[in-house]
Amino acid sequence: MQGQPKVELFIQESEDRGVMRIEPKQSMVGESVSNPITKKEGYRIMKRFALMIVGVVFLFGLLTSMTFGAPREITFWLMPNAPDDQHTVWLDAKVAEFQKETGITVHYEVIGWGDAWTRLVTAITGGEGADVVQVGTTWNPQFAAMKGLKKVNPSEFGGIDAFMPANYESTTYKGESYGVPWFAETRCLFYNKDHFAEVKLEPPTTYDELVAVGNRFARVRGKGTAIAIAGNQAWDLLHNWAILLWAWGGDLTSPDLKKATFNSPEGIEAMNWYVDLVRNGLASKSCAEYNQPDADAAFINGNVSMAFMGPWNIANIKHDNPALNYGVVEPPRGPKARAAFSGGSNLAILTSSRAEEDAKAWIKFLLRKDNLVSYASELTYMLPATVEAFDNQAFATEMYKPFKAALEYATAYPPLGVWGTMENDITVAFKAIFTDYVTGKLGADGVKRHLDDAAQRVDVALKTEK
Repeated sequence: MQGQPKVELFIQESEDRGVMRIEPKQSMVGESVSNPITKKEGYRIMKRFALMIVGVVFLFGLLTSMTFGAPREITFWLMPNAPDDQHTVWLDAKVAEFQKETGITVHYEVIGWGDAWTRLVTAITGGEGADVVQVGTTWNPQFAAMKGLKKVNPSEFGGIDAFMPANYESTTYKGESYGVPWFAETRCLFYNKDHFAEVKLEPPTTYDELVAVGNRFARVRGKGTAIAIAGNQAWDLLHNWAILLWAWGGDLTSPDLKKATFNSPEGIEAMNWYVDLVRNGLASKSCAEYNQPDADAAFINGNVSMAFMGPWNIANIKHDNPALNYGVVEPPRGPKARAAFSGGSNLAILTSSRAEEDAKAWIKFLLRKDNLVSYASELTYMLPATVEAFDNQAFATEMYKPFKAALEYATAYPPLGVWGTMENDITVAFKAIFTDYVTGKLGADGVKRHLDDAAQRVDVALKTEK
């Protein structure tokens, strides 16, 4: 029919987009099409077009695999929280389990406590290092002040109320969270049940009772046998004394964290009480030069009747003296309060991490109730820092009950970026007090003199807190 349209294929290479397009070309019957292509040319162009499509598809697939199919890996630094052989077996099993669940590979490294601080500082200042790191509770605010840790939202990990209060506080700096609690520790009074049965006494509930009980042991079993304490060779002297300081009504700093207050009359009285344990023969004079393991060993070996120790010593007793008949009670009540120290370790993400979401997934996995209960009760003998895990039956034993109770009212150290300097200044003063006592140079005002000197140095450090 005259004027009926006829459709032909017109293949054109687009100059503006660099691709081929195939368009219908209309003509009227009887009309000629201008510049028609040959069949051979059409096949050639079609072939070029097909090859271009294949190339685009291949490139897209390659980019997709690079972006979405790349192996997901994170690194994890932690400390030797359990015997190496047991620790490695547990970690290897959990890494494999986590990878199966998430597809994320975890490369872990166990770093000794003696090297950990320097290693972490080097990583932070160099903008490199692991994704997830274990940090001591007092380290957390210091690394946050160095801008070495990523902020975290507690709600992603169950919320603030999911954790033991003092342990959560240790993750904060300037009102922000920079980690999540992992496990906790505090100190309680271990006592030898056989020794107490011998003198027909119950374990003390106040510090006055502890002195009375100690004097009884000194008379019956000999001087220096009542209790073992750490002296001037201990790095953790502050942990022992802080409990007394709070029990006597004192504190380390003013509420606004601007001024040292541990040299208050309450602080001086609490320190004198500690030194008097040696002065009055309840603790051996050799204790003045003990480190903490020395003090622990004196009790575990059955040489003394009491000692302030942490939950990890339950494992030490099982290993070193399983026949020891002992019990554990809460720290005694002081003149003003019953107090306890809250320590332990947190999990944090380094600022340098480029795998934040995968790092969070690993932390959530470690905090999962079954994993946390297993890690604490079977390996470290520490205390889980989540309320959910601590409610597990594994921590309902007579040995763990005092620690759980103590954590309910335990106090964390102030979250200060200058805490390291502050702790060192106090520890230096503490060691000087015991050294002067041993050498006969302490005098009546020696405790006050050393604490005043330390407080002055701490005040200088606090002025630099940003």
